[in-house]
Amino acid sequence: MIKEDSQKKIKWGCKLRLGDKLEWLIDKVTFGNGAWWSYVVAVRWLGFQSCGCEQRKKWLNKLTCNEK
Repeated sequence: MIKEDSQKKIKWGCKLRLGDKLEWLIDKVTFGNGAWWSYVVAVRWLGFQSCGCEQRKKWLNKLTCNEK
């Protein structure tokens, strides 16, 4: 019974992927140009080598989903 409850929590957590939700929200706010705007801000304006979008998305997804 305890194992079933813990497995249900993990499955529920994987439905809420924070990185995916944030990417969706940014795409809606920027009318589908989120990747371009993040590149402009991070690389051109702030001088970073990349925007780090994919790494940030994976990190945020790991916070809410324990799947590998």
